Amino acid sequence: MSEIWSALRPQLEQLSSPLPLAALRQAEAHRDEIAPDLIAELLLIAADPAPAQAEGYVLHLYAMLLLARWRDSRAYRPLAELGHLDEATVDSVFGQLVHDSYGRALASCCDGDIAPLADLANDEEASVWARGAAVEALTLAALEGRTARGPAIDFLADLGAREAQLVKDKPDAGAELELLDILVSHLADLGAAELLPTVREWFAARLVDDSYADPDDIAADIQRSPADNLARLREAGRGLIDDVVRETALWPAFHHLPPVALPPIPLGTLREPIKRDEAKVGRNDPCPCGSGRKYKKCHGAT
Repeated sequence: MSEIWSALRPQLEQLSSPLPLAALRQAEAHRDEIAPDLIAELLLIAADPAPAQAEGYVLHLYAMLLLARWRDSRAYRPLAELGHLDEATVDSVFGQLVHDSYGRALASCCDGDIAPLADLANDEEASVWARGAAVEALTLAALEGRTARGPAIDFLADLGAREAQLVKDKPDAGAELELLDILVSHLADLGAAELLPTVREWFAARLVDDSYADPDDIAADIQRSPADNLARLREAGRGLIDDVVRETALWPAFHHLPPVALPPIPLGTLREPIKRDEAKVGRNDPCPCGSGRKYKKCHGAT
């Protein structure tokens, strides 16, 4: 263990308020030296997630975000492996980051090979949120040129056809969030206009929940250019991981810690912290995480 990692690790292990900005700056300054230690942390959690399930433990989350910011492809497969944990474990290991950052981190570390993302998206035993993160990652990686767009669309079209058949066969179809709901939105983000007739068929057959994905919005987005859709994702904060402080700014609010005092730093624009109070959020209200989705189809689904 390097001297710098020995000093930084204790500062990054536990969730704290204020956030350890000085430690994050040090990590940034010593990225080549500590990256292997961060990758080792992801490998350890994939093998045994128990430490990450302890209250307030966030070292693996800092590792994910830092390695994603650095576009370190060595983290790609360990990160993808974490998504195969069972649903309850994924929820405890990632918390809200399975929605907010996990897919974007996967895309940021993608080395061009879509197999790890395809394996996760295909894993019917995995959490729907982890599978959805894999779909988001594949979409964003293709839009950013980190993998080829054609094979990404082909895979998602095939996955969509399989998922549509599964939804048809479910007696309680539409009762819960389906992977197809998530997948349709990302096909639209990819600008896969050639699949618009198929997507319209899915909506007509009521296989997609239109309270999660509005058919008119999907039709408009899927016919936009990939470049336009990528610009919209970036503007909405759904691009690749670039600012670790921005990604972590909401953690204390979600964990009921004191507000984060953030000094002005040139690492990106931070959103105002959101106080999470589930009892005051209606099932059909917008989710307070800022995703734009209805609460019942976002954080309220877990």
